[in-house]
Amino acid sequence: MISSAIPNFHKFPLEKKLKFIKEFSNLNQEDFVLLKKYQKLPDFTEFENNIGPFKIAANFLVQGKDYFAPMETEEPSVVAAASRAARQIREGGGFKGRYLGNQMIGQLQLLGIKNFKKTSKEILENKNEILKIANKTNEFLLRHSGGAKDLEVRKVKNFLVLHLFVDPKDAMGANIVNTMLEKIAPFLAKITGAKIGVRIISNFAERRIVFVEGQVPVEELALGDFSGEKVAQGILTAQELAELDIYRAVTHNKGVMNGIDAVALATGNDIRAIDAGVHSFAAKTGKYKPITKWKLENDFLKGEIKIPLAIATVGGATGTKKAKLALKILRVKNAQELGILAASVGLANNLAALSVLGTEGIQKGHMKLHQKFIKNI
Repeated sequence: MISSAIPNFHKFPLEKKLKFIKEFSNLNQEDFVLLKKYQKLPDFTEFENNIGPFKIAANFLVQGKDYFAPMETEEPSVVAAASRAARQIREGGGFKGRYLGNQMIGQLQLLGIKNFKKTSKEILENKNEILKIANKTNEFLLRHSGGAKDLEVRKVKNFLVLHLFVDPKDAMGANIVNTMLEKIAPFLAKITGAKIGVRIISNFAERRIVFVEGQVPVEELALGDFSGEKVAQGILTAQELAELDIYRAVTHNKGVMNGIDAVALATGNDIRAIDAGVHSFAAKTGKYKPITKWKLENDFLKGEIKIPLAIATVGGATGTKKAKLALKILRVKNAQELGILAASVGLANNLAALSVLGTEGIQKGHMKLHQKFIKNI
């Protein structure tokens, strides 16, 4: 098996890059027809690992498995930065990650409640029947250990809000959850006497959290005239500012999402839902905070990211030819594997940005690539 850590991969001619990826991901003639179609578009340029429908970031080692990461972004510097930081984290053993849950939350609003305690009790006493009705909408999901798993009831000022907890398996879950909510609504109206209001999935996916960590030997952080120790100190200083100041924290997190959104777009996922969930999670304590953390431990700089990430490998636009090709290149087996990879790319982009912010500055590399890109289209 070819490793994704190929020195100077970005300098290879297009055909040589495709040869590596073909062998790595077992691409076939149909895949190459699609690639050629995108390569014939007027704005296509053989620049910074652009292979047609998206660009490719190299060097990713996640859970001991190699990846070439498709990234759909207009900024070539984002891909270059991800590849560089992935190589550095690879020297520390690569990325390690896991999902802390896989449930989406659906909200159903009940109006006109006079006795909240009594109505809540009625709903909870009928929980099994409510879950049964919900799961009748998707028996395939139920057979594969997914589906509606639980519910809770919350008082939100003058409303009673039911939360339905659903495991959508490898789907994002919006259509699944919304269908379930609409199906259980008449039963809830019957047992409570309430009027039904909003029935919709929540993009605050706090029960679908991904956690990824990685470390870099400090000496590997050396950049130009700056030693590894100097770069590490700059990263920690930037991290501290993001912890204290919303003006920096927002931009800090935007840099993380440069990577996550690029992978999500390439694989046909909904970046609006993903971004809404991540940024609301960053503010869940009442103060907007950075979604990554960096610290020094012995001779390593260690980083971690913990975010809600409702990303899918089935359903919606993940079924398009382009998205299927991206997923094939990734060789992911399920949505959780994709989510861990996407979060790893986000952490890599964060490391790359922080490493230059306190040293040579962000513009040197970014503008150099940007100007080359503009000249080539």
